Amino acid sequence: MKPKTRKKRGCRYWFNLLLVGFLGALFLCHPAYIALWVQVMAGPARAPACCTTPADLGFDYEEVAISSEDGVRLAGWYIPSRNRAVVILLHGYGANRMEMLARAQILAGQGYGVLLYDQRASGESEGETRSFGWADVQDVQAVLGFLQKRPDVDAERIGILGFSLGGQITLRAAAETSEIKAVVAEEPGHATIEDIPPLPSLYDRWVTFTYWLGFKALEWRTGVRPQRGVIDGIAVISPRPVLFIVTGPHDDPGHRMVEYFYEHAREPKTLWQVPEAGHGDVPQVRPEEYEERILSFFDEALLVDK
Repeated sequence: MKPKTRKKRGCRYWFNLLLVGFLGALFLCHPAYIALWVQVMAGPARAPACCTTPADLGFDYEEVAISSEDGVRLAGWYIPSRNRAVVILLHGYGANRMEMLARAQILAGQGYGVLLYDQRASGESEGETRSFGWADVQDVQAVLGFLQKRPDVDAERIGILGFSLGGQITLRAAAETSEIKAVVAEEPGHATIEDIPPLPSLYDRWVTFTYWLGFKALEWRTGVRPQRGVIDGIAVISPRPVLFIVTGPHDDPGHRMVEYFYEHAREPKTLWQVPEAGHGDVPQVRPEEYEERILSFFDEALLVDK
């Protein structure tokens, strides 16, 4: 009897086997990735405000503690105004007020009051969970209340500048209150899935789906839901001016998102593109232009009587 010969398997068989194995591993690992992402995003980011203060840059300042509506104490620095105008500075995810100190130096050097603080559960501020900026709009409201009581501040001359996650909070806060008179959104991120522009590739759609799952898990973990995304409210900021700053190439997802926000905003609005800069690098890549643009924007919006 002739022995059976083993059937030779071709490349297609091994490719399909590898594909099935890869998809199976992806399916099994995806929930673990979501769980890890939520843990990182929701956990506190404690860090001392060390080791430079506004005094080291030549400015008088005050240590402040501002209580939000839900009792969370926000730690910050306030540099008094010399021109009756003031700008609130909001840092990015995982950072603290130190990230905004160089920007504070630019503004304070021209007489602006500056309030920079650690977001909830970040830096030296209280709070046990972060919620992708969802709960932080109420904190901006508390900061506005603090500034409006200052004798050196004209309540009609309050602006805000936020970077990254701080930019997202900045846009959402400006949509919620007319007390903010000028907005700089420096490389802002998204707050909801609706903030992500339509993406062409299958990979982009997979990333969007992953964010959707992550947001649902983050809502469950924190007990907080975003009441309004950036896109939902950005149009109502008008007629107050908005300056958008974006970095990276045009096909970068972050770049596309900021352009998406710009398209939905109403006049007056400005889009400043710095393609050669990385995330957060504009003040270093174009220091003179950055200073000139920021000061010109706030001078026109807050100092010129209309």
